[in-house]
Amino acid sequence: MGKYNYIKRQIAKTNKKNDENYIVTRTWHLLDNYDIKMDTQQYIARDNPDFPYALADMYFPQFNIVVEVDEAYHQNSFVMELDEIRKNDIINAIGCKVYRINATAPIQKIHNQINEVVADIKNRILTVGLTPWDITREYSPNSYVEKGYIDVDDNVHLRTVADCCNCFGAGYKGFQGSGASHKFEKDTDIKRLKFYPNGVWDNVLEADESRFIEFHTDHNENESYLQKRLTNLNQKIALFTHAKTASGQFEATFKGLYKVNKEDSAKSGKVTYDRISKIMPTYYPQDTIKPHKIAEAYDSTGYKVAHFYNEKTLSEFRHRYAVEQYSYTF
Repeated sequence: MGKYNYIKRQIAKTNKKNDENYIVTRTWHLLDNYDIKMDTQQYIARDNPDFPYALADMYFPQFNIVVEVDEAYHQNSFVMELDEIRKNDIINAIGCKVYRINATAPIQKIHNQINEVVADIKNRILTVGLTPWDITREYSPNSYVEKGYIDVDDNVHLRTVADCCNCFGAGYKGFQGSGASHKFEKDTDIKRLKFYPNGVWDNVLEADESRFIEFHTDHNENESYLQKRLTNLNQKIALFTHAKTASGQFEATFKGLYKVNKEDSAKSGKVTYDRISKIMPTYYPQDTIKPHKIAEAYDSTGYKVAHFYNEKTLSEFRHRYAVEQYSYTF
């Protein structure tokens, strides 16, 4: 899918909501920059158990900006109160900046609100720069291999199970199934799982994504899998979910590295995993000529989360995670 078709799909999602459609299309055309990625009606996970998901009207991932369109039905006090909860939850969940555009205002005020969003994005491009949206590299596992790590906060989407495994040096040309063993981290499996009704499996990913559960609906099969996972199988999972993304297609989304919680699994009778890292190192295939490695990053437990092959990527990582407890070897 090219950028033109991708953006057409984003705009098409708003076709039945006139105010939102007007504001989305005006914002996009005023930006006038197809190196910018725009998603519409993007679900975002939140920590509020009563309202675990928010639906962002517009999301600009390169700038972590959300735009909410407050249409007429938002204006009663009850919905406005819920909208304020929703706004705060979005901020708490992903640390984004939220703009609210009042679609019931006079047209000049609507335009002024849109102009504020556009000006912010253009100013950030001038002052910080812009990594152009590259829709081909975005879906290529080689992009993450060359980078040296894969990060949940980068909203990584891949197309196939083979792509997921190839982020970790598998070197697959084609692959069927839901996953494979990690070729470098021997205690880890790579899995793409479905967290919606799926035959005999009823898997659950918690809203904050800190934990997931694998459960087979047949008691005997579930017990057999539980015992295998607790005793014989790898205890760590590099998890990708299989779900419909902003593109309108089902894709694999990276969710991090998880480890079996044996105690909770035994108590519940369901294999339960806790997330132990949102970042994992990527790998070149074993028989590939690799660039020179200049540094590695480790978390507080000693787990290696990233390789670095150039100063630019290393500097960006250290700036992004300046407050995190990562140590480095050079």
